Amino acid sequence: MAGETTNNNEILIPQLSRLWLAPVGTAAPADATVAMPAGWYTVGLFTEDSLKFNSEPNFEQVRSAQSSYPTRTFQTTDAATVEVDLQQWSGKNFRAVYGGGRITAVTPSGGGPKHFKFAPPRIGGRTEIAGCIEIIDGGKHYRYVIPRTMQMEGVSKDLAKTKESVLPLRLAVQGGDDTDPWYVLTDDPAFQPPVPTIATVTPSTGPVAGGTAVMIVGTDLDTATAVTFGGTAGTDLTVESDTKLTVTTPASTSGAKDVIVTTAGGSVTKTGGFTYA
Repeated sequence: MAGETTNNNEILIPQLSRLWLAPVGTAAPADATVAMPAGWYTVGLFTEDSLKFNSEPNFEQVRSAQSSYPTRTFQTTDAATVEVDLQQWSGKNFRAVYGGGRITAVTPSGGGPKHFKFAPPRIGGRTEIAGCIEIIDGGKHYRYVIPRTMQMEGVSKDLAKTKESVLPLRLAVQGGDDTDPWYVLTDDPAFQPPVPTIATVTPSTGPVAGGTAVMIVGTDLDTATAVTFGGTAGTDLTVESDTKLTVTTPASTSGAKDVIVTTAGGSVTKTGGFTYA
């Protein structure tokens, strides 16, 4: 089929998974493979088919008498959750599963090693935690980094004799205006943004004093971070779409200057793209 691209290297098979937790505010990993910073710990073993990350936006639809289909759809809220069934029973995992709680030491009346008492949090006593889901598929690594989560539902444990009893960890992603609610770090080359192109620079001439508002049309411009004219950065860069941006020319000397647009995918040069007169 025309335009079809197939690549079985882009199929993900999570050969190895880990879930890391940490107090909110702990430094997050900087990339997909660096050692986890101090403060993070793994929950250990969990069942092989239980780990899930769910993104659950909610939408409303406008319906009109003139159409059998919605005439407008708009998003009202956003949500995301993490689900996993932990196989290791520990104090840290109990606190994660129940959203906090207290663990105190108990001295057994008959002597011997200490015993311990876990008490779940009371209403209003739940605490947030940070999370990081790590997925490895051969040489590809992915990390879902979640700065803030909170245990979100009741805990039901099956204590049957015939199988291991798991701890159901259910976390709701928390948001805020100061950071991304969640994001993915990966070294998968399939995520490399495409290199941009420049088709036109309009107008293509302007005074040496600068100040000309220029529109650049091309492709894959939506991640543009800088535009230079003869090596000098333009100002007032505004990305309007994937195919269009505007920028104001800096002052320069007379003559044709190369226009360079830099994006997450790389840089593209329009040789002699703007002439100072």
